[in-house]
Amino acid sequence: MDNSEFPKAVSRRLFGGLSLASASIAGGAGQALARPHTVDALNGDVELVRAVRKMRSSTDGRLRSGWLEAKRFSYIDGEITPLLILLAGTISTSRDNGDGTFDINVVETTYYLDVETGELLDTLAMPGTGKVVKVPLYRSGPAAVTVSAKSDISELATGKEGVVSEDGNEAPSAFAPKGDVKLERSVGPAVIDGNTVWIQTEEYGRVFPTDPKDARVFYKESAIWQGELDELVDPTVHAASAKLSYSAASSWRPWMEMGDIQGHTMSSGIGATCNSLAEMPEEWLRLTAIHHPDILENPEGVLRGET
Repeated sequence: MDNSEFPKAVSRRLFGGLSLASASIAGGAGQALARPHTVDALNGDVELVRAVRKMRSSTDGRLRSGWLEAKRFSYIDGEITPLLILLAGTISTSRDNGDGTFDINVVETTYYLDVETGELLDTLAMPGTGKVVKVPLYRSGPAAVTVSAKSDISELATGKEGVVSEDGNEAPSAFAPKGDVKLERSVGPAVIDGNTVWIQTEEYGRVFPTDPKDARVFYKESAIWQGELDELVDPTVHAASAKLSYSAASSWRPWMEMGDIQGHTMSSGIGATCNSLAEMPEEWLRLTAIHHPDILENPEGVLRGET
């Protein structure tokens, strides 16, 4: 992958360390598709979900972190415009439910950076309108998500504690209006080639606003997790190494103030899991120390909702 378009100001470890929620990992069924001369070891939903848990989190309850760096574009009537770089990080723990599913408890922060300089954006001139809008910070969680063979959640009310929790002076409505949410998540299929495993996860969500004047919001994410077969099938390995390839489509967010302009955004990027916060990208660590120091000072307490 050619990373020359990413800003030098953003410190990256190419697949060096994620556990995103955003972000964003989720549940669904699929058989492992073994290529010739490979070992087909992930047949069935339970095995797939366990493998995702190892790559995403850990089976022994330890805290893991992860990062994602992606470039976001706007699409308006066929015109594609680079919009921003998103740099996301998560901390998480997981718990086995004993029924082939697990709950992952996640806190996510995302920073929106200038495409050219890599500096944190305070304002942004939106394509199509030319309007200069304020760019918010994003923080969500702690929030528990159940990862299963398949997940379909509907009529989930949102609001102050809804799509995104309040972050300083930024209200949840900057990212999604109050309303009902329909979520669909899936895991699989998996492809095994030698000792390399790829598992695809999908998430599709729509917000149906309570106020009819508010626009509907959607988000469609696809992630391909890459791990090592020997780690994923070894019961003594609780936290497997993982790399991430990410793409997503989403509607205009309220903070973008796009009005009636027809269009959407697309994002693509990379990420990875980390076994410690020290392995996270330097720029994410620097920004988090400024804007969310509690995550670095007491991550376990943050996940318990104590800060």
